[in-house]
Amino acid sequence: MTIEQIKELKTIEFFKVLSHEIRAKIISLLHENIEMSYTEILHTLNLEEGNLNFHLRKMKGFVELTEKKNYRLSEYGKITYGMLQEVDSRLWKDAKEIIKHDENNTFSVQILIRRAFAALIDFTLFLLFGATNFLILKNWLKFDAFAVIIYLQIVLLLAYVYFVIMETYNGQTIGKYVMMIRVVKTNGDKVNVLECAIRNIGKVFFLPFDVLVGVLFYRKKGYIKFFDYYTKTTVEKVI
Repeated sequence: MTIEQIKELKTIEFFKVLSHEIRAKIISLLHENIEMSYTEILHTLNLEEGNLNFHLRKMKGFVELTEKKNYRLSEYGKITYGMLQEVDSRLWKDAKEIIKHDENNTFSVQILIRRAFAALIDFTLFLLFGATNFLILKNWLKFDAFAVIIYLQIVLLLAYVYFVIMETYNGQTIGKYVMMIRVVKTNGDKVNVLECAIRNIGKVFFLPFDVLVGVLFYRKKGYIKFFDYYTKTTVEKVI
């Protein structure tokens, strides 16, 4: 949706759609979860089907269906969520300013810094986890060089499983949650378990190769990692 199209929308229509608390909750839920099935929305809000159907009809243009028939925010819905967050402190802002403020899908230094710190947080947590368990286990088991190598491989495997599970669930690891970023498909869809499994192979096992190939060959396309390009995934900022 262009700025010109947004300006054509009547303010009264905007408030009419969001005048009900349930509709505002649906906007927030879809922002937090990226996409949700009809049943998930129904159970989360504890509504009757007729009631939910009524509100979804009223929200036409704010939400859209994915290929999997799940609901997600449309581009206008995403802008609307940003507006709702700004209303409490600033009331109305110009739509163009909000669009500029939303840098979710831009290849920026800010996103790179957030990703770097998120990775640092996650790997620090696993370093502490691995070191603590090693200190505990060495009192009970004899560790030679081979055993240490096996132990490190187990820790890396656990880290890989952690990244896959967390990013599949909501696009965020602990580090990404702290840095307010998340993984999504480049088209805005939620990433699935296979995509998370593939993209995290590079992060955990082949990080230098992953970054080197990404920066050298795919940076102009908006990617800094090869496996992000391969799975068509990106990292966006959470408002």
